Amino acid sequence: KLLKQNGLLQEWSDRSILPGESISEKIRQELDRADIIVFLISQDFIASAECRKEWEYAKQREKNRSLFRIPIILKDCSWKDLLGDDSIKALPEDGRPVIKFRPQDTAWQQVYEGLKLIIHRLRNTFTLKPDFRAKMEETEFLSQKRIKLQEIYVFPILSSYSARKGDDRTTEDPVVTTKDLLEKKYSIIHGGEGSGKTALGRYLFLGLAKENAPVLSIDLQDVPQRYPEKFLQDKYQCQFSGDYSLWEQQKGKTLILDNLTSDRHLVDFIVLAKEKFERIIVLLSSDVFDSFFRDDARLAEFCEMRIRPLTRRRQEELIRKRLKLLDTDEPVTEGLIDQLEDRVDSIIISNKVVPRYPFYVLSILQTYEAFMPNNMSITSYGHCYHALIVASLMKAGVSNSDTDINKCFNFAENLAFALYQRSQEEDRLEWDFAKFIEDYKSEYIIEDSILNRLKNETYGIINGTGDFRTTYMYYFFLGRFLSKNGEAQRRIVGQMCEKSYLSVNYLTLLFTVHHTDDPRIIDDILLGTMCTLDNVPPSELSSTETKKFSSIVKELNKSILSNNSVEVERAKQRDLRDRGDHRDVPEEERLESGKEDLANQWYRVLKNNEVMGQILRNKHGSLEKRRIREIIEVIADGGLRLVNSVLRDEKEIADIADYINKKYPKYSLDKIKWELQILAFLWTMINIEKIVHAINVPELSQAVRQIVQDKSTPAYDLIGYFYHLDSTKKLSEAEKHTLNDLLKKHPDLFVQRVLSLRTQYYMNTHRSSAPLEQAICSLLNVKYLPQRWHRG
Repeated sequence: KLLKQNGLLQEWSDRSILPGESISEKIRQELDRADIIVFLISQDFIASAECRKEWEYAKQREKNRSLFRIPIILKDCSWKDLLGDDSIKALPEDGRPVIKFRPQDTAWQQVYEGLKLIIHRLRNTFTLKPDFRAKMEETEFLSQKRIKLQEIYVFPILSSYSARKGDDRTTEDPVVTTKDLLEKKYSIIHGGEGSGKTALGRYLFLGLAKENAPVLSIDLQDVPQRYPEKFLQDKYQCQFSGDYSLWEQQKGKTLILDNLTSDRHLVDFIVLAKEKFERIIVLLSSDVFDSFFRDDARLAEFCEMRIRPLTRRRQEELIRKRLKLLDTDEPVTEGLIDQLEDRVDSIIISNKVVPRYPFYVLSILQTYEAFMPNNMSITSYGHCYHALIVASLMKAGVSNSDTDINKCFNFAENLAFALYQRSQEEDRLEWDFAKFIEDYKSEYIIEDSILNRLKNETYGIINGTGDFRTTYMYYFFLGRFLSKNGEAQRRIVGQMCEKSYLSVNYLTLLFTVHHTDDPRIIDDILLGTMCTLDNVPPSELSSTETKKFSSIVKELNKSILSNNSVEVERAKQRDLRDRGDHRDVPEEERLESGKEDLANQWYRVLKNNEVMGQILRNKHGSLEKRRIREIIEVIADGGLRLVNSVLRDEKEIADIADYINKKYPKYSLDKIKWELQILAFLWTMINIEKIVHAINVPELSQAVRQIVQDKSTPAYDLIGYFYHLDSTKKLSEAEKHTLNDLLKKHPDLFVQRVLSLRTQYYMNTHRSSAPLEQAICSLLNVKYLPQRWHRG
């Protein structure tokens, strides 16, 4: 009674069960809520099946949460047999039965003191409840086994923005670590869909809780319009054990708030929370931030931070962590990571379809996780996006039935095509989404309830104005529409093939190819590539052809083996790729036909090759071997035509150099020739690498080997060897023998030097056995650097 009166505990027993309530269900509910469960042990208790069932239930609950079970021994009984190897302490002291005490008040005083000690410990121990910890550790990427957030988390690319004093401009500073982030008193962090805002909030919460720092996490969608006084206390009690009034007195409390929307009362709640918390972190979408809070004076004290797409270095870290969690004996080699990265990159397409956010990278990996333990194969980007779209629809409340999903897909396909048609009109009228819905309903059956779910503010795939919520959804459904709507749509696909250098056409073709079963669409793309630059023969990279930059090749370093570790070299490589993304092909509006028609032809070949590369990745299992070889050969010949289309020989280089020198006499003729030779060499190597990237599907090794053998030119031999390096998971004797054969077959300096440098580059960025590397260095006549291996 005294403990109750002092507010230290609330009691419950089965006497509180009301008539008509389920006894067993109510008891279990209260057992789930309790911090302390007291069992009054006698022979009657032991003889009761229901009492023993409650004892076992409480014992199981104890494994997953902070819970005290206290057996109080009332009478002589076989209580030790009941406990067995259960090491919990009984009351009164030493388990002496209450009935044996004279007076019995002494026994109850011991019980009181024992309970008070436990309550004091509970009040002053602010322990994260196991159930809530499990909730915060949850990820959507489970499948074969439960994966905790901390096991897979990669800190995001985060930037903070602050205004310069006396200046309208703002500075952008990287936030590299959790410590950097937590140094801010008030932070408002925003990012796009799938950027990892919620995961960041959970990760910060778990890290602070692990350090026993006072922290509370609240989804702002749980905050009512008029929240009660006990709102924070109720949230605390869901998350932590311990006395709230004592927890509230702690210094340095952190509040993490997720899902801020435009509701005014939420900002009122944040302002009030500043009175109780020393640090507040608010998470929301960039769309909401830009629309409602960028200039909100109530949040003026909050430091703005934005989550950017992952760099390739962080992406590799994420993939590596994910691979280590797989139940497989296969070693995680750099070659294996390269293969997965290549598939992920081909799906994300350099942030053009979806940003390189952790959610999308992990979704791509998860979609194909069923294959991972065996061969780690990732095939079609379309399947990945299909899974993401269906997941969004289900979260928006669409039932997972074929009928409802098909209604959503049909509506979205027609909407995407209507939006595409509008984009092709010269005089675009204002988009009338309501009129589109009216016209659609006149032809198809769709309920308003489904339309409302399609437009769900949080999970719907369409926004209120009738645009798709994300870019990939538009291309996914436009490609789906074009793939199955007859000859008229094939004409549109044909026009897209002619201008595949336009981003909208290129991306639409990628998704159309995924959805289609019509081989004629693939024929159109093949024909479009074969007929482009058809007056230029594919380069063979013979000694006659490569003579034009032989002086450049002679100047190349013979050895590029690095003293750096593999990790350092891979990081440098990925940083270069990221910088390359920012120097992408110019916008299509600058590349219309006419004056720059040759440039358009170059880009058409490049983009068609990328599309055909996706055909190989997506459909090689359903294509005839003959067809696969044809596609590989068209890709290779197209790239080699590009090689031959620029600075074909020494005479052309000399003529162009002479022209430039006459126009700009201040530049020496020799220097101009030198730089043109460098340009020719780089153009050659870039196109060889692009060919290899397009055909880099490990399952096609036999087809590639056969084509290389049939062609037997230096160009094809280089393509075959580069392909072999990029598709192997680890350097082996096979690569050494292939290299040896090629070095003997091609004495030309260009081929010898390129083979050597490409192999050394691979060795810099991949772990291999020291004896094998030594043998390869001997073949290449370069000095082996053992310290590079050991440091790696």
